[in-house]
Amino acid sequence: MERRKYAVIGGDMRNLYLAELLKKDYQYVKIYGFDRSGKAWASKNPPIDSVLDGVQIIVGGIPFLTDEDYINLPCSEEKLKFSDVLDKIPENSLLIAGRITQSTVEKLSKKNVKCIDIIKREEMAVLNAVPTAEGAVSILLQELPKTLMDSTILIVGYGRIGKILSRMLSGFGTEVWVAARKYSDLAWIEAQGFKPVPFPQIDRYIGDMDAVVNTVPALVITRDILKKARTDCYLLDLASVPGGIDFKAAKALNIKFNWALGLPGKVAPLTAGDIIRKTIYNIIEEERGVY
Repeated sequence: MERRKYAVIGGDMRNLYLAELLKKDYQYVKIYGFDRSGKAWASKNPPIDSVLDGVQIIVGGIPFLTDEDYINLPCSEEKLKFSDVLDKIPENSLLIAGRITQSTVEKLSKKNVKCIDIIKREEMAVLNAVPTAEGAVSILLQELPKTLMDSTILIVGYGRIGKILSRMLSGFGTEVWVAARKYSDLAWIEAQGFKPVPFPQIDRYIGDMDAVVNTVPALVITRDILKKARTDCYLLDLASVPGGIDFKAAKALNIKFNWALGLPGKVAPLTAGDIIRKTIYNIIEEERGVY
């Protein structure tokens, strides 16, 4: 891998591990926004001008900006407004981050800076499904009052996470039910030895579940469905915004729930950082000769 200049600005611990991994690959790396990480070498933020000086690739967090248009710095005491950084970003560089807003893309395009949203990369999504599923298992082990072997669990959605999580839970001896929309997915679910549930029939089976794990980023577990669940049924939502469970209804019905966002960065930041590293290298390979 050819040596390049990187600036890793903000994001959670997976980005700090990313910086360490890039350095092990003999890349030139400067960081900003990790003074609360607990890592001695990251305890002080250098001037942002020096971090961005001459860099070819800028890596931000997931998301890149907060709602207030500040750069996402969850591991820092400092605040950094994007508008204050914009002029310091080198022309013809590459920004790789998550959930990059259209306005950010438009502002950077005037400097001929290309933006790539890393969460839209398929390889990133597939590899991230593993730490997400492991994180879900960890939460279930802590929250359920019984062993997974004695539990009946419904997974809603048979995408990347649903496929991996169903196999993991099956390995614990869990009775796994999986809800899906497509007939082809329902056939695969049955072929894998799990119990298939068509989406319109979730309300018929939810009353038998010890836990429900949602992976669909759209409201699928509605109030009407939750009314048929047991009050000791544990609800775990792994989906991105807006989630798939009616949390307001769950609270009113006194059903315990957890919306567990960003599990890879919380439960396996080193692995998640390595996944980002591999994805960045794939992007650079695709952009060969430009960066």
